[in-house]
Amino acid sequence: MSTTLELPSLPVLDPELEGTRLESLRSLALLDTPPEDRFDRITRLASNFFKVPVSYVALIDHERQWFKSAHGLCLKETSRSASFCQYTIYRDDPLVIEDTHLHPLGRDHPLVIGEPFVRFYAGVPLIGPRGQKIGSFCLVDTQPRTFTAEDIVRLTAFAAIAEREINLGQIIQSQNELLDTRQKLVEVQAELTREMGDAAKYVRLMLPPPFTGAESLDWQYHPSTHLGGDGLGYRRIDEDLLAIYILDVTGHGLGSALLAVTALELLRNRMAQVDFSRPSAVIDRLNRTFQMKDHAGKFFSAWYGVYSRSKRQITYANAGHPPTLLLTHENGKPRLVRTAPGGSVLGVLPEIQAPEITIGFPAFSELYLFTDGIYELPDSQGGHGSYDEFFAWLEKKSAEGRSPWEAMLQWHKEAAEKHLIGDDVTMLRFAAHS
Repeated sequence: MSTTLELPSLPVLDPELEGTRLESLRSLALLDTPPEDRFDRITRLASNFFKVPVSYVALIDHERQWFKSAHGLCLKETSRSASFCQYTIYRDDPLVIEDTHLHPLGRDHPLVIGEPFVRFYAGVPLIGPRGQKIGSFCLVDTQPRTFTAEDIVRLTAFAAIAEREINLGQIIQSQNELLDTRQKLVEVQAELTREMGDAAKYVRLMLPPPFTGAESLDWQYHPSTHLGGDGLGYRRIDEDLLAIYILDVTGHGLGSALLAVTALELLRNRMAQVDFSRPSAVIDRLNRTFQMKDHAGKFFSAWYGVYSRSKRQITYANAGHPPTLLLTHENGKPRLVRTAPGGSVLGVLPEIQAPEITIGFPAFSELYLFTDGIYELPDSQGGHGSYDEFFAWLEKKSAEGRSPWEAMLQWHKEAAEKHLIGDDVTMLRFAAHS
């Protein structure tokens, strides 16, 4: 199927509109910057999925086409006049040329009759933060090929992810575009099975490494499928404050993973307009940014806490997440208690109450966070396990001298061996050693 139009010549440029477009492009501060993994992963995945040798993100400057990411292409830029993308940015829909030898745009094109001998081109215009088309996301092949309507939907989905990365600083404003992309990716999830492995690696790259020192943090991440909807992380706010967080998106698979990754990116983004030292402010921002009506009906729970080394305390806000467990010691004996339960999950209501709670965290204390997949195990009566059962088991093991963390790992291992785990499971342990 071809969606090409007969466009042998460019439209007459309006100098004022072109000036606004270039201003929008340059405001992104992406031109002539080094390669970035966040773009290279997308072009690599697109090239592998569509089985084409070349995939790239092109930005159309005044007189040149510059590649922010180019998988399978050694060029850094070309002249604007020698690009197919100069036509793509004047369209509202993708430009697909299934065989350049049969199309007016390609018959005498220098990139067709010379290196790299383009025979197939598909490009989607990319929209900048001010609404102008600043570039394109493209596939190129040296052989002609058929490109179906479903292929166009998938290419548009990849392009929307690239567009979102371009507009990362405008993450709230770009949510509507990203939502459409996520929904389309969810709908074609079955056909992306072979790419799930690479996508799962990308999700894992969002999870920070464990660390040790005066405090230590360790975690376990077990998605029920290739891709899960759980997420976790931490960030140093300053020399005294450390933020710790965990979230659980409803469902599994690509749609849930994309929402989890997007939320994690917001929590990692130092340019975000939010005070990361205030848990209630962070929870409020997550809720306002990720309303379920805009995210295919998906909602999620989240726990966000800030540890103060100088005050020996943790201040947290809990939005629908299972209560964390706190291990302290009294008279040399371990004491395991559950913290206060959380309120409403995120994304359901435009406003929620997520009060901040402060708990003491003296030396040799430990805090355990986990998602509900670890204890909601099926039973013989058709029900599922409860938090109370899980907590009672950990209390018993703790009284026997077992580390609650080791007991949690044992619980999960035995449940997984019995094939009782049906949901994503994430566990996190934070400890103060002095």
